[in-house]
Amino acid sequence: MLDRRSIFLNTTVQMEPIAISNRLIYYYHKVEGKMKKKSKIIFLLCFMILFTVLNKPSVYAAEVPVTLPAFDVVLNGIKIKNEYRQYPLIVYKDITYFPMTYFDSRFLGIETKWNDVTGLEVTKSSETSVTYEPYTIARKNLNKYAASIPAFSIKVNGNAIKNSNEEYPLLKFRDVTYFPMTWKFAVDEFGWKYSFSNKDGLIITNPKYSGLKATEVELPLAVRDGGSFIGDFIVAGKYYYYEGEKGIIYQSPIDNPSIRKNVYELPLWTYGNSYVYASLETVDDKAILSYHQGGASMGTDYKIILNEDGTNETFSEGYSNRRDFGNYIINVCQFVPPSQNNLSIKKVGEAEYKPIGDNNYIYGWTWSRTENSEGGGPSKDLYLIGDDIYVLAYYKPRSENGTTGIHKVNINTGETTRLCEESAVKFIICDDTIYFMDIEGYLYKLPLDGNMAEKLTDFTVSDFTVLNHVVYYVSADDKGHELFKLGQSSSLNPGGIVKSVNIQDGYVASTFEKSSSSKFKVMILNSEGKEVFKSSIAVKKVIVNDNQVFYDCE
Repeated sequence: MLDRRSIFLNTTVQMEPIAISNRLIYYYHKVEGKMKKKSKIIFLLCFMILFTVLNKPSVYAAEVPVTLPAFDVVLNGIKIKNEYRQYPLIVYKDITYFPMTYFDSRFLGIETKWNDVTGLEVTKSSETSVTYEPYTIARKNLNKYAASIPAFSIKVNGNAIKNSNEEYPLLKFRDVTYFPMTWKFAVDEFGWKYSFSNKDGLIITNPKYSGLKATEVELPLAVRDGGSFIGDFIVAGKYYYYEGEKGIIYQSPIDNPSIRKNVYELPLWTYGNSYVYASLETVDDKAILSYHQGGASMGTDYKIILNEDGTNETFSEGYSNRRDFGNYIINVCQFVPPSQNNLSIKKVGEAEYKPIGDNNYIYGWTWSRTENSEGGGPSKDLYLIGDDIYVLAYYKPRSENGTTGIHKVNINTGETTRLCEESAVKFIICDDTIYFMDIEGYLYKLPLDGNMAEKLTDFTVSDFTVLNHVVYYVSADDKGHELFKLGQSSSLNPGGIVKSVNIQDGYVASTFEKSSSSKFKVMILNSEGKEVFKSSIAVKKVIVNDNQVFYDCE
């Protein structure tokens, strides 16, 4: 067992290089029923929409031999990794062929349509997806294959193509149509920039493409308990933070993940021979490490700030909710059972917190009392706006039935004021408006200075979030637990059972249960409510940071 002092690192941190495979890894962690020894993080420097491949009837003529390119191919700045790609680029008669999947074609600014009567229509699009889909598979491709020459009708930008007369005809491989990347098609028809050299290989770029890139990174996350526990990860600032082997928390630069620092060492659990179970989160742009040591009732919760310079700071040894607001740090004690006088504040640089508020209140809890019972749970909702703290609070001396409400606490006088009579279990402040959910699950909005609350729904919900005054809610459990935009009757992802929904870096990020019947398991909306990212891959966590998407697969 480690002495408690051993969990604090020396401030002199050594850089340690690690080997990261350049091979494109299959998205899922399980291979032939066994858990990989390394779990991987995939991040996209663009937003991805994953769709099914455009399939066409098997109408073809002769077969022809094709090979995988022996040279590099770069599309919109992305080096294509053919060895483990379901739809690799192929070479026929010394010409590279491009797969016209739904996703690949739109990545290069092309739209495809199939009709049983008219055949395939390919059109240069006015829009270009910023999304790249690697179509990764587990089995390595061979170098040689056979493709067929399709006999169905083909039109490019409205002009019929007599495929049988073409020197470089369109091909069909793995049920997908492939286009020859000749000057005729790449430049004349589609307007791409096109170059080839022995040094750089084939480079094709759509001028309308935004220049964002996509890639994969494998981080050596800890795998414990026979594979049932995978180490956590986050992105904060310009770094990854993740739990690696032997309870070590590492920091790696996003732009060079092969380098890592040891920034914290987890202690062994008091009641076993394994390391404590840790979680990581980003709060106020800071990396926060949390873990519990000891028993459920007599143990201690630790929260540690992981600084960018490799140092760390333990700011909580107990149950609390601490937030930094510029020159002030606010702390809500959330020990069980909750007690009064649990709100405190200090200025940055001060050693001790000062109690603030009214001793008759319990702050930072959703609490209710009925004739037969009394109970609730801790709340993370905490804001400092001007000289007022906004927090959930419960008036403890109340003898009759009572509920938690939204209160503001003046940091100079400690005066505590309830803003409306409605109960509240969650609230979000957007500009000068408070949006909240009451104890029954109805949604409301309220001016920041309080007054009459306006009811927004005549039905109950199970969760909600707000971006730019647009409310997104999760329907009640008996209504499917799906994601909706307030004011619209249709689910944003039909059949998707919401696992999480929150605001990250100006986007609505939502994940859905793997068991959902929905097509998509990840969905991200921008500030205008537009879908900018979709994926059918079930993930454990999704992070949006600096217009980048990070996620790891289940």
